[in-house]
Amino acid sequence: MAVVSATSNGAIEDAEGSKAGWLSKKTQFTHRWRPAWFQIQQSKLLYGANEKTAAKTISLIGARVEAQEADGCFGWTITPKNSKRTFFLRASSAEEQQAWMVAVCAAQIKSGEHAPNACVVQ
Repeated sequence: MAVVSATSNGAIEDAEGSKAGWLSKKTQFTHRWRPAWFQIQQSKLLYGANEKTAAKTISLIGARVEAQEADGCFGWTITPKNSKRTFFLRASSAEEQQAWMVAVCAAQIKSGEHAPNACVVQ
């Protein structure tokens, strides 16, 4: 049986490092921040309006992940390999931001198909 831990915002992490929970995502066209449910499955980040509709995917293989340096904003970007689109994500705390970035990095490494500079989390 896997050990599962939960955080105050409903994020879930199991013993294998899979992570799921609520983050804010900037919409592609209106550029507004909207809450979305995210979950890491293998080398993909799935998201949607809730747990049951998390069907949209962001490939993490070869993706560039960068923290955003903004006042009071715990954000980062993910730019999939060979894509012009950048996904803007935001957590509710610095700790949560760090945990998500580490989980994304771990998923990239586990895939075995990551770039040598894929994971630099500070």
